[in-house]
Amino acid sequence: MEMIDVKTALRSTLTQKQELVRDYQTFAEQVNNEDVSKLYRHFAEAEALHATKIKSELNKLH
Repeated sequence: MEMIDVKTALRSTLTQKQELVRDYQTFAEQVNNEDVSKLYRHFAEAEALHATKIKSELNKLH
């Protein structure tokens, strides 16, 4: 298995997390079930937290 650069891995993961935040926020707005909407909002918040931690790690590497 080929090793990848840490910054590359973090940037790739950050992009994925940011896309998930947008997707979950969109789903939360579009579903007509309040419980499911809250679930998607929770998922968006969790992914945003992950993205924040990844950004912090990237800033440490610069």
